[in-house]
Amino acid sequence: MASIRKRGQNSYLIVVSRGYDYEGNRLKAAQKTVHPPKELTPGQCKKWLNEQAVLFEREVRHDPQPVNHAMTLAAYTEHWLRDIAPGKLAASTYSRDQQDIRRILPALGHYKLTDLRKETIRAFYEAMRSEPKLTDGQPLSERSVEGLHNTLCSILSGAVDEGYLTHNPAWRVYKPKGVRKELPVADEETVQKLIAALETQSMKYEVYFKLVLATGMRRGEACGLRWSDIDWRHRTIHVQRTVVKLSGQKIFTKEPKTTSGNRRVYISKEMCKLLKAWKQECAWQMEQAEGQTLTEEDYLFRQPSGDPMVPTTFTFRFKKILKENGLPQNLSVHSLRHTNASLLIAQGVDVRTVAGLLGHSQPSTTLDIYAHAFDKTKREAQEKLGKVMGL
Repeated sequence: MASIRKRGQNSYLIVVSRGYDYEGNRLKAAQKTVHPPKELTPGQCKKWLNEQAVLFEREVRHDPQPVNHAMTLAAYTEHWLRDIAPGKLAASTYSRDQQDIRRILPALGHYKLTDLRKETIRAFYEAMRSEPKLTDGQPLSERSVEGLHNTLCSILSGAVDEGYLTHNPAWRVYKPKGVRKELPVADEETVQKLIAALETQSMKYEVYFKLVLATGMRRGEACGLRWSDIDWRHRTIHVQRTVVKLSGQKIFTKEPKTTSGNRRVYISKEMCKLLKAWKQECAWQMEQAEGQTLTEEDYLFRQPSGDPMVPTTFTFRFKKILKENGLPQNLSVHSLRHTNASLLIAQGVDVRTVAGLLGHSQPSTTLDIYAHAFDKTKREAQEKLGKVMGL
């Protein structure tokens, strides 16, 4: 089996063992240096490298897999959905890919895998930019088009692994259209108004939204917290699961998809006091309504059934709070996470620390998402340098 070793900033070495000769001497391993396209995300880069490793191993062993020239994208996708994806993808990703496939197959499903060309795929992406959403009839967002690309790449990578293709025709085809929009965040004045508005809400909503704002957690991560996750002495919270609710399915929790997602975040003394008050409130509510005693394994934000609350419940409530208090309507619950990161960066916190608190697998991800937030830090650094140099 091929191994992949990182050599430099954008350089990887693929090594394939060639076994032993007839006298029992180990043959020199075959090596190949590859350079992934720079525009790939960390996840896409990993898939690209695995694909290159498979192709190089076949080349070294002189054992190319026969290509089925009759297999269409629709036929292979049916096999991929049934036999490959369920054991490879998280349930939420599998569900999202199924939605993307409903748009992909009508346009590309009739093509034979070996007839797919980058020009055809690029034209498909361009056509999708004019397709209406099912919700409001507006054109698909660029993020949705990128999602279609990621799904198509996953399917075709599977075809490469199984020998139906010798390469993935979708790689390096997608290019974002226009300038990527900055993420909506709340400035310091808006944050203060929002906090004041939250303090007029029930304690459940006050605690939830303040917690997301204070820690930068994702919606589902906050919903998945149990009381046992809080270390009161050290004022830390262990983020180790997220809540997922798929259409037509029961709510469930899952572990973070990366090791960096399993992390500890820190809370202030004020946040700690608020959580303790909420715990007392929860214990009283359970005893009055259900005649039960609160346990450490109960969720912080719990339904009467004992299940965690659904993240969309907080989404709808947040929009209502914004409207009732004259706050910017472009904000969302996820904006609180972005606001947390932007405020940390504005305070001069280094990118690696911010990435760790947010659960990003790579600091480069944080840099890509919050590049605009570093502008103020860059400006201040340049001004300090100018003072030192007298320029």
